[in-house]
Amino acid sequence: MLIGFLIAANVLVFGALGIVWLAARQVASSVSTIPAETLDLADEPRLSDPRTFLLIGSDSRANVDELSGDFGILRGERADVAILVQILPGAGRLQMLSLPRDLKILWEGSTRKLNASFALGGAAGIIETVQRETGIPVHHYLQVDFAGFAGIVDAVGGIRMTFPFPARDVKSGLDVPAGTRLLDGETALALARSRSYQELRNGEWISISANDIGRTARQQDLLMAMLTQIDRPSTIAGYGDMLEALGEFVITDNALDPDDIIQLAWELRSIKSDDLDSVTLPVDVTSEGGVSYVVERQPEANEVINAFLAGAPLVEVAPSIRVEVQNGNGRPGAAAAMVEALTELGYEVVSTVNSARSDYQITLVISRPTFLTMASDLVTGLGYGQPTAGRTPAGADLVVIVGADAPPP
Repeated sequence: MLIGFLIAANVLVFGALGIVWLAARQVASSVSTIPAETLDLADEPRLSDPRTFLLIGSDSRANVDELSGDFGILRGERADVAILVQILPGAGRLQMLSLPRDLKILWEGSTRKLNASFALGGAAGIIETVQRETGIPVHHYLQVDFAGFAGIVDAVGGIRMTFPFPARDVKSGLDVPAGTRLLDGETALALARSRSYQELRNGEWISISANDIGRTARQQDLLMAMLTQIDRPSTIAGYGDMLEALGEFVITDNALDPDDIIQLAWELRSIKSDDLDSVTLPVDVTSEGGVSYVVERQPEANEVINAFLAGAPLVEVAPSIRVEVQNGNGRPGAAAAMVEALTELGYEVVSTVNSARSDYQITLVISRPTFLTMASDLVTGLGYGQPTAGRTPAGADLVVIVGADAPPP
């Protein structure tokens, strides 16, 4: 998925399709491969038909010596990230279904977590498990380890994300101030791995979605931000850096040939945030024998799986869009005035707080990357402000940080 999009992003940069063909050949020859016949992959579809990739983020520590985060010392590797990515070529759309790594499964008759199927059975083990547990056919396999993810982010010039409050995770090494930040590979990786995510609110560090479910949402946000922002690398040298990162840290099945990469990249060359659809499998937390698991929440889980299989929308936007308002310019009454304006426009304001900063010059409307159109619509309704991708709290679809450009209360 990343390979295809990185090439698609460069169609306009490098111009001729012949250059793209050469790049696809380079990618195919750079990455490590697993013989497709050793994997339990579904039959290869036609290029015009939907196809599903299983994207695995491995927690292997083999190549993280140069990274400063607290990644711990563990032998072997587990599936830190598991996402089913479906490309719908005819519609020019892409869907992502995240599977929590703590999902309860059966492995050779014993109760295990999803990531154990990768630790015990490798690529073949987790492919077989995912297909059995979800009923979704997997056509291709793509694996990226810690250092590889960081390298790809650095090769494309970083990822822009907005943080309404300072955020940290002392375990993963995340430490970012409030505001719009260009995340380098190491910081993006620390955010992707965060399961103890905290924000500094009113002088106190508060845990926010500090669990496996929260982490899968943050992982989706990072991937969506990468895909919607990727207008880089803009030079041949930058492209070489990206190929080096792919070649060293990416593994795929050998059935994904250069012609497939070119075709998929060309079909999706004009993809926008509106064409991306992502959701996490609905689950509930449970405990068995003192071990914590997550289990599918029914009937919601089956509804999401059936929608994915049909290529139907995965996320339904609530009739009333929920907004958190933050006073970011320091003027008394600024948040209250924004609440009044948003209410008149039909938005539901769920909370008002003071921002971590009071020096915002421009009003920011923050949304998860898949909802940038929603943020843009709000900016249009206000007549000022700027939409941006970033973090939003549970229970809110958008965050509005009132800046100095807002009319006086």
